[in-house]
Amino acid sequence: MTEHAKKHWWLRWALLALLIALGALSFDRARRGRYDFHHFYLDARYVWEHGALNDDFDNADPDARRQLPFYLPTVSLLLAPLTAFGRTPAALVWTVGQMLALLYSITVLRRWCAPERAGPIIITLAFAIPAFIEAARFNQVSYFVLALVLTGLDALDHKHPWRGGALLGAAAVLKLLPAIFLPWLLLKRQWTAAVAGVVAGALLTIIPPTLVFGPKNAATYHHEWWQHNVRGEAAGGMLNPELPEHFIDRRNQSITQVLARWTWPQHPYQVPWQPFELSAATCRHTAQGFGLLLGVVFLAALHRPWNRLTVDQRHAEAAAVAVGMLVFSPLLRQYYLVWVLPALILFATSATTHQRMRLRMTGRIGLAVWTIGMIAWIWPITRVMGAHLVMLIALGVLLLRLAYRKTESPLDTHETTRDAPT
Repeated sequence: MTEHAKKHWWLRWALLALLIALGALSFDRARRGRYDFHHFYLDARYVWEHGALNDDFDNADPDARRQLPFYLPTVSLLLAPLTAFGRTPAALVWTVGQMLALLYSITVLRRWCAPERAGPIIITLAFAIPAFIEAARFNQVSYFVLALVLTGLDALDHKHPWRGGALLGAAAVLKLLPAIFLPWLLLKRQWTAAVAGVVAGALLTIIPPTLVFGPKNAATYHHEWWQHNVRGEAAGGMLNPELPEHFIDRRNQSITQVLARWTWPQHPYQVPWQPFELSAATCRHTAQGFGLLLGVVFLAALHRPWNRLTVDQRHAEAAAVAVGMLVFSPLLRQYYLVWVLPALILFATSATTHQRMRLRMTGRIGLAVWTIGMIAWIWPITRVMGAHLVMLIALGVLLLRLAYRKTESPLDTHETTRDAPT
């Protein structure tokens, strides 16, 4: 055992205790059929028993209808073997998989900071506990997406563009939102990785459903998916007041929902004082325009090619893109906040290891913004007002500030030989 490993032995035990606690929470919710694992299980079990997706969208019994119309057919199909032995074994495998995904994500992020320093990773894990709990409680695919994204970025760091792009493409198939990494790869002129992402995503989307369901049924299922996503409520910003409340109340922090709660008088969860009164259509178009403007500015800030950035600068950009997965989502729930983990490790590293005051302050401000956002979780009114959306936009700006830092200063001692442009 190295001297460094001996010095921080307690950190490994603390991490193990964290994983066990989160795993216990995740397994308890999954075993009892609570929250999102229940929906994944029902659709996957239907595929396992019938060899097809459930074609009932409107059953009066919520458990008898299709649960995941917003997910590609491949997702339920690939999860189907998990349900072969019933709910409890499936819950156990799901929980173990989530905790392994989180552990690997932390391992990758540990390499993003100076390995001899335990401070950044300790700060990151401590500050991220609310997000960890929410992700474990809801049993969404957030941990799996995070692991795929970080594994893909790690492969790009090690100059394996085919593997890196394919992993990012797989993440996009699982949750669509990581598709935002495709324009980032194109801006970085990582053509091989971009092609690999598109090819891997297309193959995973088309081949498994075609082989199992048949070409005709696979085409039908993909058409249904298209109707629910590209032409459905998701594309319209989910402004239908008859939708389930978790789409439109304080739990959805999307741009459209936050703006609607501020400006649409008919919104069932509006803020107590609306400064403007807009129609639903005007509200939707305004939100789409703001999202487009924000996206253009965001992409313009990422224009520098790959070989003109240091490794740390690329990590800051990648963390900003990960935050973008949340900001541009039509359904922004708090269990997505674990995707901010790459940002937290960078802020913690800047706040504790850089000698340059500007970088230290950027890191400290980032941690402060995150802390305020976590405190805002306590009060429903602050979430109705969009506190987490504002927090995420601010974090994205701060990450871009880190990405544009100058590294030529001799005082910038955190930069090492691994940060030389490739």
